[in-house]
Amino acid sequence: MKEDSPLSEQRIEDAKAGDFEAYRMIVHQYSNALLSVAYSVLGDFHEAQDAVQETFLKCYRNLHTLKDPAKLGSWLYAIAHRTSLDFAKRSRRTLPLHETAPSSDNITPWLEQYVIHDSVWGALQELEEKSKSVVVLHYLSEWSMKEIGQFLNMSVSAVESRIRRAREVLKQHLARDFEHYFHTHRLGRDFEQQVSEQVLKRAGHFYIPVTDKRQATAWFILHFHLETSRHGNPVLESGQELYLLECQHHSPASMPVLTFEVASVGQLGHQLHQQGVRSETIREDDVFGKWLAFYDPDGNKYLAIEKHG
Repeated sequence: MKEDSPLSEQRIEDAKAGDFEAYRMIVHQYSNALLSVAYSVLGDFHEAQDAVQETFLKCYRNLHTLKDPAKLGSWLYAIAHRTSLDFAKRSRRTLPLHETAPSSDNITPWLEQYVIHDSVWGALQELEEKSKSVVVLHYLSEWSMKEIGQFLNMSVSAVESRIRRAREVLKQHLARDFEHYFHTHRLGRDFEQQVSEQVLKRAGHFYIPVTDKRQATAWFILHFHLETSRHGNPVLESGQELYLLECQHHSPASMPVLTFEVASVGQLGHQLHQQGVRSETIREDDVFGKWLAFYDPDGNKYLAIEKHG
């Protein structure tokens, strides 16, 4: 994805119609807001992230049921709150930090983090439920008072008042900088990528991480003459869409991201060589028969296997 864009009602309608890039904008826009809801219930950022991922999965599956795009925020809030309550019922930890026991040389920073976490969570318990959500959202997101009010269905003055009162309560209970504590847990593009991959994986779609979706799409069209869907995704011969997930940081996996059959591996190898596509030598074994590995501009690996018979 490129730079941030306003999340208009048209974008939401596009997402409802199956535009995955529009759906990713929803994930980017609401990640930290939903994290604040989940954390307010669970008190653990690791588990809260899991709850937010589950919320976005439910959003993807049920977005078509949202009748009024203007109510997307409150709709997501309700899903996140119910999902977090379900997580809370299933989880009965003795420690609020969702981590394995540290090694002896890491015990001091681990204990310091535990004390900070415990202090912040304890102070938040002095607030009523709505004020808790308001103040966590204020520090986790970069939303304006108006945006927070719309998300929580409150007036701007009510949001400002609750944040003022919450600050006074937190200052009485905390010696450390709680604002810095929340800032360090903000979610960014990496989380959006993680959510997108999980959603597509669970939905059974093919996806490939790329650094430039437009360039990658053009590469598939040039070398494999693929058509594109109405959402701009390459369409495989099987009829399935190939989702190209644009990401800022990409480390190609050693395993193939896609394996497919071709009539002639030799012909494909010659074609790719002529077009300057990086590929390995054609190989043959008892498992696949004749096969060829090649790479796209992002270093993703593909495996072409020759059809039998």
